[in-house]
Amino acid sequence: MSDDKPNMEFSDLTGRATQDGITVTVNVYRPVGTHGPWTLEVIDQTGWSTILSETFASDEDALDAFTDAVEEGGGMRAFLEPPPTLH
Repeated sequence: MSDDKPNMEFSDLTGRATQDGITVTVNVYRPVGTHGPWTLEVIDQTGWSTILSETFASDEDALDAFTDAVEEGGGMRAFLEPPPTLH
C-alpha cells in the first residue's frame, strides 16, 4: 500500500520564532527531490496552520515573507488562530 502524501524537503531555515510571548513554528518546504518553489507554513501554539498561497523561488524569500508579515501584521498575532465568527 502506498502513502499518497508526498515527502517534503524542509529548509534549514525551518524553526521556531518567538515574539511577545507568542511562539510559532515556521516551516519552509517543497517536494523532496525537486528544484520547485518553496512553501511557507506557520503553525501557532494551538496547532492552527497558516499556509501562504504564494510560493517562493528560494527558502530565503519564504523566510523574508514571514518576517514581512510579522512586521506588517502587528507581530506574531498575525498568525494566531482567528477568533470564532459570531452569528
